[in-house]
This record gives sequence, structure tokens and C-alpha cells, in this order.
Amino acid sequence: MLAPITVRYAFRPARRSLATGQVADLFGLADGEPEHTVAAGVALDVRPGDLVLFTGPSGSGKSSLLRAVATQVGAVDAATLALPDAPLIDALPGPIEQRLAALGGCGLSEARLLLRTPAELSEGQRYRFRLAYASQCGMRSAEREVKTEWPSSIPHAELRTPHFVAADEFTATLDRTLAKVVAFNLRKLVTRTGVGVLAATTHDDIAADLNPDVWVRCRGDGEVEVERRTPEARRISFANELRVADGTRADWPHFAPWHYRSHALAFVTRVVVLWHGTERVGVCVFGTPAASLALRTKFFGLTNPRSRLALSALNAQLWVLQRVVLHPTYRGAGIAANFVREACASCPVSWVETLTAMGHANPFFERAGFVRVGIVRKDRDTPPGQYGSRTGPSADATRRNRFSDPVYYVFDNRLQRKDGPGRGEP
Repeated sequence: MLAPITVRYAFRPARRSLATGQVADLFGLADGEPEHTVAAGVALDVRPGDLVLFTGPSGSGKSSLLRAVATQVGAVDAATLALPDAPLIDALPGPIEQRLAALGGCGLSEARLLLRTPAELSEGQRYRFRLAYASQCGMRSAEREVKTEWPSSIPHAELRTPHFVAADEFTATLDRTLAKVVAFNLRKLVTRTGVGVLAATTHDDIAADLNPDVWVRCRGDGEVEVERRTPEARRISFANELRVADGTRADWPHFAPWHYRSHALAFVTRVVVLWHGTERVGVCVFGTPAASLALRTKFFGLTNPRSRLALSALNAQLWVLQRVVLHPTYRGAGIAANFVREACASCPVSWVETLTAMGHANPFFERAGFVRVGIVRKDRDTPPGQYGSRTGPSADATRRNRFSDPVYYVFDNRLQRKDGPGRGEP
């Protein structure tokens, strides 16, 4: 329990001037004008690892309360934290999976964005990075002074994780859909890391997704309501506004710029699109599988997988999920896993497979119901043409994929299919 908080401001200026005197005379302000009370003896039960939300209209005192609490708990102010001159992915400590999770939790999961420095970001992106950076390594080490020029290799070497992070004007500059996703992800980040957050905002539309432990509602004129809550696991607030529908190959160009590899598609058997209202926000593209794959042969216990009979059975019972793209705004909120699961369940085949390098960093295919079978290891000394085209539209993708060891996944659709039981194994 924190010490009771009282915040009052005098109406009279701290430094008098001719102009301030004229204003006081013009509006008839008395010399003994009483102080303005923002909060009087407010008791807050703030515990380690809590997510505390302060809401209220502008001028209601939420920022003053946030600063008072931040002082008591020693919170790091995300808005004033000096940012490193290093790519985002280099700016955080820990394994690459941990860094990606922290950045993705704050709405920064676009692959190309991770290679940029904070100075190259937009204001909204930089604000989100401040949340991730402050939560991971926002406190200066007490043993030595932090250098003003950051070493390019380990820009976070002299920082340590704080107990609390303060974020005033939380999501104020973001569109409301992204604000809800960031709030939802911040709740997960707090739960996972144990770093508490003090967030203040005029927008209470993010309260359901932020799911705070303590909600402080500032009504103005010293009226403050405090509610201690028990956060519950829940879906993102607009989940019921999302719908899955059949698409066409013509939908792919809309999503292609967000895909980090080849934009070209092989033979397409089905396209499934995720909609939020009238906006397309996700796509799954299915196609026919390659003739043979060592991990597939091992997983299904196949013999002579290239025979005419085996290939015929393969095409009838197994598809490959060749592309999955979700709009960057919607990433990290559990939407991708649910979308992929539903898209696969709508396919008229018993099995779905996929190969993805993202399996090394993001386990969302496992959350979607896929089984991780293994990793496709490539011989680095093999000429690039061995893995695909030497020339033509796919040549560039072939060269880039040469150094990618994708994870092979299989989805058992026999119990998931919406059109009845499966037809057996390939």
C-alpha cells in the first residue's frame, strides 16, 4: 500500500508579473484564492508487477496522480528515456525470441522495421518502442555512468530492468484499433515480465484490453475513484468484429508488401481472407505440395513417395499453406493463430503442411494447432540453383532462401474439418 497521495496546486503564480496581475484583476481573482485540489488522501494499493490505469478528461488530475505514484515506486518515465542509436533488434537484451516478443508486444513486429533505429521511426512507432525498451532495460546502472554514445554491439549493456514503467498519454497518438492491440499486448508483456506499468490516458476504450490490476478514474475537482481488479484471460475486445471469408488470388497483391519473402505464388487451391468490418486484414493462401519432402516422408512413414499412386493420394489429402500475412496493426494479439486455425479447418483436405523460417522466432503455428516436425537443413555449399530457379521472378527469393532453414509443420485436419470426417493419411 502506498502512502496516501495529496496533490494541490495554487491558483496564484509562483512568480508574479504585470501580466499575471492584470489577469487576476480582469477576472476578479481574490488574493486568498484557495488551492485547487487534484487528490486528497487517495490510498492506492499498488503491488509489484501491477498494471495501473489512470483515466479521465484533460485536466482531471490523472497525470499528476501518475507522477506521484511513479515517484513512490521509482518508475522509469518512458517518455524521457534516452534511446540508443542502434537497430531496434539490437537495442534489447536477451535471446532473439525474447527481443521479438517484447517488440511485437508493443506493435513492432514488421521485419523491416526491426532493422531501423529509433530516430528513423515515426512518432507513434517511437512511442511504442519506448514502452518495449523501458520495460526491458529502462533503468540506468547505479555502478557507473551511462555513456552518451552507445556501443553498436550492446547498447543496453549498462542498463537494468526496472520495477515499474510510467507511460503518460498512453496510446494517445495511435488509431484506436492499434491502440487496443498495443494495450492487449502490454497486458501480456506485464504478465510475462513482471514489470509493472503506470499508464494514463483520456481514452477509456482501451481499458478492456489493458485489463488493469488497478483502475484509477479521475472525475475532476478532486473526485477520484479507485478500483482494484482481478485480471482475467480474455480475447481482444474487437474479436467479434472479425470474420473469415473465401477470397481469390486477386486478394494477394493487397498483402504482398507485408510478406518478407517472394511475392510470387505457386499453384493456388484456396485463398481465405480475414476481414475487420470492410477492411481486409489477413490472408491465408493454400496450394499443392511439393512432390516429396524428407520430413514429410518420415512423419507419415511413406514408402516410395514419388510413385504415381502416392502423388495422387498426396494431392487429394494434403495442401500446403504457402502464405500467411496479417496486417502489422493486428499482430501479437492472438488473432493470427485463431485465423490460421479456422482457415485450415475450412479446407476440404485431411492434412495441411507449411514451411516457415518464422518458426524459429514465433510459435504461433503451434498455437494454431500445427505440430512442429523438424527443420529443413540446407547445405550452404550447394549452388543457389539447387534450391530453385537461377533466373526469372523467383531467382531473388531463391538466393535469399538459401540461408534460411525453415521449420516444417503439419496440421491434422481430420477432426477440425467443417465438412465432415477426414479421408485418412496420405
